[in-house]
Amino acid sequence: MNVTNRKDALRDQRAKMLAAAPDWRASDARVNPRVAIGSIIAMWLIYFLITTGLAMLTGAPDQWSYAGRRAIVVIAGILCTFVLYQLLQRAQPQSFGARLAAAMGAAIPLVVVYATINLLVFFYWFPAPDTAKIIEEVQSKFPVAWEMVLILDSSIRWYFFFAVWAALYVAFGYANEMRAVERRANHFRMEAQTAQLRALHYQVNPHFLFNTLNSLSTLVLKGSKSEAETMIMNLSSFLRSSLAVDPEQLVSLDEEIALQRLYLDIEQTRFPDRLQVEVTMPDELKNACVPVLILQPIIENAIKYGVSPSKGKIAIRLAASAEFGLLILRIENDIDPRAPVPASGTGLGLGNVRERLLTRYGPTAGCEWGPSDDGGFVVSLWLPLAREAC
Repeated sequence: MNVTNRKDALRDQRAKMLAAAPDWRASDARVNPRVAIGSIIAMWLIYFLITTGLAMLTGAPDQWSYAGRRAIVVIAGILCTFVLYQLLQRAQPQSFGARLAAAMGAAIPLVVVYATINLLVFFYWFPAPDTAKIIEEVQSKFPVAWEMVLILDSSIRWYFFFAVWAALYVAFGYANEMRAVERRANHFRMEAQTAQLRALHYQVNPHFLFNTLNSLSTLVLKGSKSEAETMIMNLSSFLRSSLAVDPEQLVSLDEEIALQRLYLDIEQTRFPDRLQVEVTMPDELKNACVPVLILQPIIENAIKYGVSPSKGKIAIRLAASAEFGLLILRIENDIDPRAPVPASGTGLGLGNVRERLLTRYGPTAGCEWGPSDDGGFVVSLWLPLAREAC
């Protein structure tokens, strides 16, 4: 695919994403219909009970007939609010401000309809005894359009009732949208974390592989056929074991050390008289969970900067302990004071170890390194102690 076609493809993909954005927003802001309809019924039912109860407590006459009229207008209010609910659903792909404005605007005609029904019920269809007196008072002030005055007055009072429900509905939808956005953000963060862990893991294998192939080349040049064959077999075993695991996988500390033993078998072929390995691991920590191959770069550095330039026997000591709910691993290697000082490394290996720990566990994990008290080099890493996740 040439550059022009690639740009066109990216532009088309971006256009599709932008076109789909309103659908995402509408889906995210969608309020459960049961919740919406239930809130409509509950709001009008509470209004009916409160109004009827207050009228009875104040001793207003003929409350049973008023309760019947009130029930009719409550049903009308439920229907009008349901229509408002249907209209607000159509505005869901819009922004929060547009939805709120639509809610406030759509409430106006529905309030007028409700006020008209209220007028018909109480003044025309089922007039109360005091209805004539109310009409006379209004007609004395507004002789021409007294019905419109009553409808306008009722609409102003009822508008806030409808507007409050509409605002709550929009707020519920916005809250749902924000929760969906947060879920997607968490998903993207997890995807990024997974990608980072994989990238760090795949940086380790080539780094180790290049060093091993260089060592293998040295053995071939020296004519050490048997040692080269042994190294090839050990390399095959190590690669088969290490590349088969998922870089996000957690393994027991015992399994991790077994993987490192495969690597150390390779190095033992190179340095049969110089490499000495000591492992101190309490039985209760054998099943502690660690990220797979987390020790690989550390052991590799110990070989490269401790064993390789030395003239005598060099020990690599690995010790595991538990303190304050943390698993602490300490890897220390001797340094031959008579050996030439190797060139400083890039810090890729140990940096990867620290990044993997921080990416997976956050600030509860870490890695530090530096000279040890007896003149060697020590790396300490710590992570939460867990035994059930691997």
